[in-house]
Amino acid sequence: MNPEISQAVEGLGLSVEVTDAIERWMLQPRYASARPGLESLLSEARGGSEAARAELVDAFSRTLPIGTGGRRGKVGPGPNRFNTVVVRETSQGIADALRKAGDAPKVAIVFDTRRNSREFARVVAEQLAANDIEVVLVDEPRPTPELSFLVRRLGCGAGVVLSASHNPPEDNGIKIYGPDGAQVLGARDTALMGAILAVAGLEELPAPTTAQLSTIRVIEGDAIATEADTPYHAYVRAQGVFDGDLHASTLKMTYTPLHGVGHTSVMPVLLGRGFRVSPVLEQCDPDGGNFSTVRSANPELPESMEMAIGLAKKEIAELVLATDPDADRLGACVRVRGVYQPIDGNRLGVLMLDHILRNRRPPPDGWVLTTLVTSPLVATLARSAGIDVVDDLLVGFKHHAGMMNEQPDRPLVFGCEESHGFMRGNDVRDKDGAIAALLLAECAAAARAEGKSLIDILDEIWAEHGYHREKTANLIAPGMTGRRAIAAVMDAWRATPPTSFAGLDVVSVDDRFSPRSTGSPTRDLPGNVLLFELAAGDRACRLVLRPSGTEPKLKVYALARSEPRVMRSELSATKVDVDNLVERVLADAEAAARAIMAPYLEA
Repeated sequence: MNPEISQAVEGLGLSVEVTDAIERWMLQPRYASARPGLESLLSEARGGSEAARAELVDAFSRTLPIGTGGRRGKVGPGPNRFNTVVVRETSQGIADALRKAGDAPKVAIVFDTRRNSREFARVVAEQLAANDIEVVLVDEPRPTPELSFLVRRLGCGAGVVLSASHNPPEDNGIKIYGPDGAQVLGARDTALMGAILAVAGLEELPAPTTAQLSTIRVIEGDAIATEADTPYHAYVRAQGVFDGDLHASTLKMTYTPLHGVGHTSVMPVLLGRGFRVSPVLEQCDPDGGNFSTVRSANPELPESMEMAIGLAKKEIAELVLATDPDADRLGACVRVRGVYQPIDGNRLGVLMLDHILRNRRPPPDGWVLTTLVTSPLVATLARSAGIDVVDDLLVGFKHHAGMMNEQPDRPLVFGCEESHGFMRGNDVRDKDGAIAALLLAECAAAARAEGKSLIDILDEIWAEHGYHREKTANLIAPGMTGRRAIAAVMDAWRATPPTSFAGLDVVSVDDRFSPRSTGSPTRDLPGNVLLFELAAGDRACRLVLRPSGTEPKLKVYALARSEPRVMRSELSATKVDVDNLVERVLADAEAAARAIMAPYLEA
């Protein structure tokens, strides 16, 4: 070992693997950009900072993995952090995988408002250009679903988005899309990860020449509207289903992009359709990627909409909408007797699908796609309307897109998952906050015209099809110890499944790591998911566990429902009964999982 490095890590008790990785990053020229940050971290660790030592261990213990559609993580030095080195290696991996797959040597790139996103986008563009790949870079922050649309429209072999979605401000990431405009999946995912890992072992990467840099096509200024925004917005508006005159609608709403890019898509789509919508101007400011006005820029969390609700109160608006920083998820609150009530992702999906079915006759070969942790009510609505539905997909819209690739001629009536992601139509192969905002605004306007709220519509649906309640617990466990703790729960319950939760017997277990044979390559993909069906008498509940693909947490889902045909006079009592069942099951499962995790987190 280099004497200088030996002195720098002496006494820190780091493993040989971590020490070797630190030495590479300190000495090899390709890591020079990360050296100042690494030197600072080592200095803090030598000064006695346990947090700095833990950061070193986690940052240099592994390669930043490909999760749900790409790579994301905390910005900083190390192979398990997001930085220009990792971005350049990832980009070289994309180039190598693209060439090996024989896909079109053309890549579209967009970025969001996070810190250094534009700089990272430039790094991607330059590394791809060094491989003689045609690059189209949109040079202002734009939504992830717009990238999906552009990949297909421009005939690209791949697409890249620089974004960490709704992760904390210190994170950033890269989402990678295939020629279908969808996040990489299955064999393509495996090939891409293999290519990236192979790059990490190379001493040098190709550097772009001046001539190669000159080939990067940058869409900027007015050209962004004409070449990118206008065709995308037209597509989004075409996914609406309500033929009524929305210019005459008195529905008022407020909207926040939570310091992200959603005002470039949601606002023009809604205003162009005739809605009255007021943006939260302070949160239309990118804010340097600091997200300073919100505790979390995640529209799944009602507190993220506090400023939008405040504006709604002033304007007496009925609907509050929010999108996450890359504008692919939608959150909402509805005004009920003067109080703004949040609607979770499952119920938003139910409302949108019901709205579609009320206003459009589905094509004979149309279908609905959803996941095994999304409300079963979505599938019930589809089947009651005679529409084919796939409702056992793994989490992540790459699985929706995988199904669409298997049967590309089938019109997608609707697709959704519980984490506030929604899609409609075949030319955006990912969740889209603008499409969701349009559908929900239409639904609210149609309900208002009948003197109803969105909550009234839900009550009507539940009375017919049964009351449904879903809730998720997130067991946060950061770092290497957290990964081990989460794995311990999955390993323990996979080897010896529990026999009961909250007084309900486990009547079946579905381990999605086990081989399946449905006839669909997408549905048969393995996933680190455990599904327990619970029952006792006339009570039933589904319990699902899966580690998050993008954040350090174990997600635990409980889904329960009543029998259909609930009398309206009995609906309130039914809600209480089912809600209580979900709470008990979730609390019992969470306590049991935490007991397994505790020794790892306390070590």
